[in-house]
Amino acid sequence: MQGYYLYEIRSEDTVASVVQKLQNTLETLVFIRISTGPLLFSNEDNLRLLAHYAREENKTLVLLTKDKRLQELADKYRINTSDSIEAFFKEPSEATKIYSRARKSSKSKLPMWVRTTLIAAFVVFSLLVGLQWGLRYWLLPKVTITVYPNLIRENKEITLSLQDMNPELESQEVKMVATVPTTGSKMVGTERAKGEVIFFNQNTKQLKLAKGTEIKTKKGRVYLLKEDVLVPGAEVVYVLDIRSSQTAGQALGYIEAKELGAEYNVIAGEISLLAGNYKDITVRNTKPVSGGKSEKKPVVTLADREAAKKAAIELLSTEEIKLHPYEFPVVGSETKSDVEVEFDVEEGAFAPTVRATATQTISLKKIAKEELLRQAQVVLPEYLPQNLLIKPDTANILTASIDESLAKVVVAMDLYYSIKPEEVASNIAGLKISEATELIADQAVMAVEGLKGDTLPKRKEWIKVVVSSDFKSSTNKGVLSSNQKTTGL
Repeated sequence: MQGYYLYEIRSEDTVASVVQKLQNTLETLVFIRISTGPLLFSNEDNLRLLAHYAREENKTLVLLTKDKRLQELADKYRINTSDSIEAFFKEPSEATKIYSRARKSSKSKLPMWVRTTLIAAFVVFSLLVGLQWGLRYWLLPKVTITVYPNLIRENKEITLSLQDMNPELESQEVKMVATVPTTGSKMVGTERAKGEVIFFNQNTKQLKLAKGTEIKTKKGRVYLLKEDVLVPGAEVVYVLDIRSSQTAGQALGYIEAKELGAEYNVIAGEISLLAGNYKDITVRNTKPVSGGKSEKKPVVTLADREAAKKAAIELLSTEEIKLHPYEFPVVGSETKSDVEVEFDVEEGAFAPTVRATATQTISLKKIAKEELLRQAQVVLPEYLPQNLLIKPDTANILTASIDESLAKVVVAMDLYYSIKPEEVASNIAGLKISEATELIADQAVMAVEGLKGDTLPKRKEWIKVVVSSDFKSSTNKGVLSSNQKTTGL
């Protein structure tokens, strides 16, 4: 930052040399850095002289010192002090005021002839301004007419080219779900059949049958032994050392069907086969085996899955991209991907229903309503008469039909007549108020102010016309605002 002068105090400096430096410096802000012992400034007379010459030369003096006593003495004679230049400028309030005063004082020090010339020019300018306002006062219009234009609500159909627009591609993934009841069925076991069998051992040695040993019917239904069974050996009877008879060893065993279902319920005598290498042991159920239960359950068939798939695809065919109210689609730009279908159950699974989910990606080009409106406002003046203007911020797109190259849109807008104050003043000069009002009734509403009689001045120079932006106001007296277009003729 320039605009100030820094002077370093040396050991040989005197108050006279410092004053001379102060007088010869062009800058109005002068910093004096006291790096050695402040002997020169410990004398109050020296400080008084510096303060006097600083005021005489219109200079702002700042002593750069950290000595507290010197700061107190300087403050006594209204000399500024600071620890450093940076610290001085970091104090925005005080530094800015001092720097500002210094700049102003330097600028105010002008030669006498310049001051005299400026004063004379100011006097002449004041006289001209006063004369101008005096003439304006005498030539002020005698009547003020405030015109409030009527609004016309109109819809226009226009055609826009898509060449300057950039339709946006919208893609959405659509999913539809269809559920149908299954038509297949199958008997499924719910409980196991249980019973007992008798094992017969023809061997003289006892044999052990382990838990889980399989026992079968003649038709191949399998049962399992529920616990280990020890079958005693056969008893042989000898008469005179001759074998006369043999009785097979017997043991009772409990069995359970290997699978669930009512088909494992069998009558007595049906179970007769023993799995494994037991050639001396036979088995038979002397009582019926019962307790097995089955029930019919629904099963998913291929036809069921096809029906669910067809229903989901039909639902999907009715889906379209959902656009926001401020977006319009480009007709004919819609594309759809191949449909993918997923099922919740496989064929043959036990389920009362089958659900199919159909997924498809739909893409469509669209144009924002804001973009259409922006393009429409460019060409709208071509569709309107020259004397009609669109009221700002009233144009709105009602409908739009868009193909790949053109857009036909219906725009609703508020229009008003372009009224020139000069023409109004010329046309109503010398007319009665009722005649003037009737003359512009189809274009605007008129309010009169400052008229004593019923007839407007014959000279248009005495009529002031104000075109208001209020549009068809019912106000009897117009209130002028800064944005109104006025003319005084």
